[in-house]
Amino acid sequence: MNKQLVKTGSNSVKIGISILLMMAGMEVGGGNSRLLAQEGLEDFSHWAGLCRTLLQQGQYEEAVAACDAAIALNTNDPIVWSDRGDALFALTQYAEAVAAYNQAIERDPNNSLLLTKRCSGSVELSQYEEAVASCDTALRMDNNWENQSPAVAWYHRGVALSRSGQIEEALASYEWAIKINPNYSIALAGRCGILSELGQGAEALTACDRALQVNENWGTLNEAVAWANKARLLKSQRRYDEALAAYDRALGLEPNDAASWTEQGIILGILGRHPEAQLSFQWAVKINPQSSFTLLHQCANLNRLGSYEPAKAACEMALQEGDGNWGDLGPAYAWVQLANALTGLTNYEEALAASNKAIGLNPQLADAWSNRSVPLWHLNREQEALAATERAIAVAPGSSLAWFNQGRILTGLGRYDEAVDAYNRALRGDANVGDRPTMADIWVNQSAVLYRLERYAEAVASADSALGMSPESAPALYNRALGLMALRRYGEAVTTYERAIQINAENADFWAGKGIALRFLEEYGDALAATQKALELNPTHSQALINQEMILEEMSQPNPTSQN
Repeated sequence: MNKQLVKTGSNSVKIGISILLMMAGMEVGGGNSRLLAQEGLEDFSHWAGLCRTLLQQGQYEEAVAACDAAIALNTNDPIVWSDRGDALFALTQYAEAVAAYNQAIERDPNNSLLLTKRCSGSVELSQYEEAVASCDTALRMDNNWENQSPAVAWYHRGVALSRSGQIEEALASYEWAIKINPNYSIALAGRCGILSELGQGAEALTACDRALQVNENWGTLNEAVAWANKARLLKSQRRYDEALAAYDRALGLEPNDAASWTEQGIILGILGRHPEAQLSFQWAVKINPQSSFTLLHQCANLNRLGSYEPAKAACEMALQEGDGNWGDLGPAYAWVQLANALTGLTNYEEALAASNKAIGLNPQLADAWSNRSVPLWHLNREQEALAATERAIAVAPGSSLAWFNQGRILTGLGRYDEAVDAYNRALRGDANVGDRPTMADIWVNQSAVLYRLERYAEAVASADSALGMSPESAPALYNRALGLMALRRYGEAVTTYERAIQINAENADFWAGKGIALRFLEEYGDALAATQKALELNPTHSQALINQEMILEEMSQPNPTSQN
């Protein structure tokens, strides 16, 4: 029967062990020897060996059951307790794993590897002081590392110090691990991550590349760690395409890594690829539904997509049911994004309240002040809106969002020269970083203001700058066409309107503008067709109605130049 249990599949093993344990009525460490003997199962070596075999095969739940059967027969064997801890650790049951390691250490207190295992379990429980103490004891004992070496204790010590914010000390630990074992890939990957945090990009990249080149000694992890650390480093250097490629490699190896999905989504958002970013955030939320950090970024991305109701839900989930881990952003940023969603839903009073909440949590958050200006503007409280942008600029003079919003407010107030200056400042700020307006957005708005100032050539140049960054920007094409019309470059205007129509054929303004440009070119037949299309889309379009009358009047003349 014992051979059959080992040879059968995972489910058979699990069921077989469960039946045997139920027959024995087993409780760890208590009164089962007689029952096991009655069933002919009093064979510690069998259960201990089965425990180890199942552990090595990755059948962790079954391994725990087999270890428990062995422990019922002999509670004093540290190896079985250690194997039980390893199986529980693999099942992410870290508290139970540490308890098992403690039992093993009680029976073998000078075993450095056992102390190191307890150290790693304590790290996962966020018990960093206890983790460092266990690893320090392991290193001090320096005894019985089995097939490992002191490098493993230095590595886990480094992880504990890193997660507790002791960056320099963590780096020293990783370097000791690498000194002992130069091919210790996981320690090299850890060193890469620390050096990246310390701003030592070149050294960090070398460490990550070395980890991937060696590609061994990953412990319970794999090279996905190095790819993810390399991706974060490349992101910090604004090498976004390379960072995306690195995250693709990491996720190919660890598709259930919510953090990497989230970071990938953030980079896609920076690049303006918001639909793709949304897919990344959806995967991350599916894996970790309570991640405040992920839900917040999902909310921000949905705002950029104009999906305000789902954005509102994501932000509320982050604030009400999330795990409270906000990364380096903090909950105030969630209130900022909630305010954005509420503004998009035209719930301006609620948006203002959310902005005020953000400011209450962090008065030095420029985005909170800047976004507060938007609902105030919609509530016709223009001076308060302008004051909010000024406060944002005082906190963060390089905030493109603050200058962008100020430019919009000044435009609405008819203060066009000041608006142009605000947009120029926005262009010199942190545009394209995170949830900032893109450079294209700023150029588009600046072109509109320059048009109102009758600076038509500059308006066209600004629209061209926008199109250089976003060739499919319909607003940029429209503004360009308006500038060309004012410069009497009607043929170019027609071509530009046609590009805009290819992007959005349902926009009556585009058809109306094309009709006007064609009328100036005296191509009355085509002009009438374009104008009638505009009126089909919007029967009350005033410019189209006027243009239609003028075209029909021209066509009624005895010899119109052209009646295409």
